[in-house]
Amino acid sequence: MHGQQAGQWGWLLAVAPAAPLAASLILAAFGRRLSARAVAWTAVTAVGVAAAAVAGAVAVYLSGGLLRLAPAGWWWQPGSQAPGLGVGLQGDGLSLWFALIVTGVGFLIHVYSVGYMAGDPGFARYFAELTYFLFAMLLLVLADGLMGMLLGWANVGLASYLLIGFWHHRPDARAASMKAFLVTLTGEVGIVLASGMLWGAAGTLRFAELAERAGGLSREVAVAAGLLLLWAAAAKSAQLPLHVWLPDAMAGPTPVSALIHAATMVTAGVYLTARMHPLYAAVPQASLAVAWVGAASCLFGAVVACGQTDIKRVLAYSTMSQVGYMLMGVGLLAQMAGLFHFFTQAFFKALLFLAAGLVIHRLQGEQDLTRMGGLARSMPLAYWATWAGALAMAGIPPFSGYFSKEAVLEAAWSRGQTGLWAAGTLAAGLTGFYSFRLLALAFLGPGRGPGGSRGVQQAATAAGHHEEPAVLRRAMEVPVAVLAVLSAVGGLAWVPGRTGWVPRMLEPVFGTTAAHGPAGEAHGAAGAVGWLPVALAAAGACLALYLYGPGARAAGRRWRAPAGLQRALAEGLYVDLAYRRTVVEAVVHLGAWLERVAETVWIDGSVRGVGALAALLSSLLGRAQAGPVRRYALGLLAGGAAVVAWAVWSTWSAG
Repeated sequence: MHGQQAGQWGWLLAVAPAAPLAASLILAAFGRRLSARAVAWTAVTAVGVAAAAVAGAVAVYLSGGLLRLAPAGWWWQPGSQAPGLGVGLQGDGLSLWFALIVTGVGFLIHVYSVGYMAGDPGFARYFAELTYFLFAMLLLVLADGLMGMLLGWANVGLASYLLIGFWHHRPDARAASMKAFLVTLTGEVGIVLASGMLWGAAGTLRFAELAERAGGLSREVAVAAGLLLLWAAAAKSAQLPLHVWLPDAMAGPTPVSALIHAATMVTAGVYLTARMHPLYAAVPQASLAVAWVGAASCLFGAVVACGQTDIKRVLAYSTMSQVGYMLMGVGLLAQMAGLFHFFTQAFFKALLFLAAGLVIHRLQGEQDLTRMGGLARSMPLAYWATWAGALAMAGIPPFSGYFSKEAVLEAAWSRGQTGLWAAGTLAAGLTGFYSFRLLALAFLGPGRGPGGSRGVQQAATAAGHHEEPAVLRRAMEVPVAVLAVLSAVGGLAWVPGRTGWVPRMLEPVFGTTAAHGPAGEAHGAAGAVGWLPVALAAAGACLALYLYGPGARAAGRRWRAPAGLQRALAEGLYVDLAYRRTVVEAVVHLGAWLERVAETVWIDGSVRGVGALAALLSSLLGRAQAGPVRRYALGLLAGGAAVVAWAVWSTWSAG
């Protein structure tokens, strides 16, 4: 450990990931022997300890201390740090910003999971995997270099694989978990390649040292490393063109979707690009590429979300869209704006997933919006929570999403990036439409279709499935209520231009200009068009309520897209199909060819050839050893004559 603060408080950085890791190991080893109450207390307490440790580290940091924890002496020579690799822990404003959200929202989702997963045969296994994920995510954001971060990155991928495929008896869950693992694994390849380049050029992988040496890198190395890291970020954060795993990942339990695919894992790519901001600041081309990938993903996700009928897939594509705003801000070097959207999105997206979980739980697993409706009266908490989440996600003031989304769009406008601003503004209007379309289809109007939500509710009531102990209902309802409040007022934690604890955390990392851009640069122009995204979002919301709200079907207002467009939106504009027709089928054909030629002809043929050669040699030797003594004597005589002849010839040639 280094420095006075690190000497006193660096241990907090170790406690944060160690507590959930300990819980995961305990539950994996002894979970089947423990009662459900003991399992729940073990997991929730461990996450609470991690959250308290992070909160303590934040308090130390805000008081003026930078926390560091170097590897123990047994890892390297005594008293030294890992030489440039970065396998220690650090607590600066950026890492603690992410750790605070991960543990805070993670704690609420663990509490919610106690009620949601009650009675599941894999209850203990679920919490073992969920706490393991939290350990991996904390390791990722608290590492002091690319090497340590890669360890967390890989473990996050493994934990995601386990949680998405938690219900492994379902073929769709198994396929989704493998798909997510393979796609996100490509991101690790990007980090490994970029790390190798940076190690060779800068001689270090520690973030602090890379920040100091980023300006001295050659342009070729900086651009290549920046694009490789963008590749990694796109894979983990489900951005174009590597987003295809995210919608299928909804096969996992809904709290998993809330934690991994809303508040934590999909933002790992945002953390990576924000952490490497000195590199991107040195190469504007790579930085602008980050912003454009974010903008394209933002608009793509919003368009596709408008045509989804599965409630969780709507939220999955909306996650892709909202993460796009974050990458847009970070790519514009307005990191504080992008990271503030991470802050607000963690609240309203987790809220929307958990509210959807209440609906799915009540309807016995039903996720089709076209079979829902009329739930507002019977599920008031889920209804009003969805209102709060939809208003925040659409960016309607004074809800939290307005402040962070406006900051990102203002950064694009103030830097003259009107294309990025236009993409984000159009996505804002689409966000208002699809978020309120979800609300209208699920909660307003009559139950739809044979066996729609009312019929499902009646069947559930008759079977007694929704009647559960009050403590389990409260475990699900309290986190939803807390997140609803945070989604409503969370934007007031930091409004650009004001002071507060949020700028105090992030400004030491990025500087004061990272909120929007260089001070005084075209902020008036941004303010003149600042209400256009709000107006489009409000118009989209009103249109959705008009087309899908109460009485829309009876009045003939309900609109259905043309069959071709609806099919294209349902298929995600055929990006997944393109992958199947190119990459997947190419790999399948290559495998079939290798089986037919390489394995059958080359490998099997060589094995059979060795066997045939051995059989031939044994046959020849068998004929030589036929048994007649005269043949043996003749062979000895011929051999002796050959030896004598060779000796005479050698002597003659030497003389």
